[in-house]
Amino acid sequence: MPLLTESVLEDHGPVTALSQVLLLVVVLAALGFVLRWAFGNDRRGVPDHTGDDFGLLTEVAVVPTPEAADVLARRLRGAGIRTNVVHRGGAHRLLVFPADVANAKLLLS
Repeated sequence: MPLLTESVLEDHGPVTALSQVLLLVVVLAALGFVLRWAFGNDRRGVPDHTGDDFGLLTEVAVVPTPEAADVLARRLRGAGIRTNVVHRGGAHRLLVFPADVANAKLLLS
């Protein structure tokens, strides 16, 4: 098996170290553009770190104690409404999906 000498490199054509580096740069740039195209168009808003954004869920009631939140949550769940209770800022918030907001507010009033 021959060693990598200049004579062996000359037999494979005009592939030089500079052309290898340029090919590497082109491939990495193409990969970067593809990844930017695939994953770089995220138009969602910046996450809310204040604790007031609950995504798809909508707040239907705020109560001061966990016992009151549990009573209201059981009432909503008994009516077939999916409910989450979140403790934020000293209050307990009952959250439901947007499709259930009207029924939940009617049931809680």
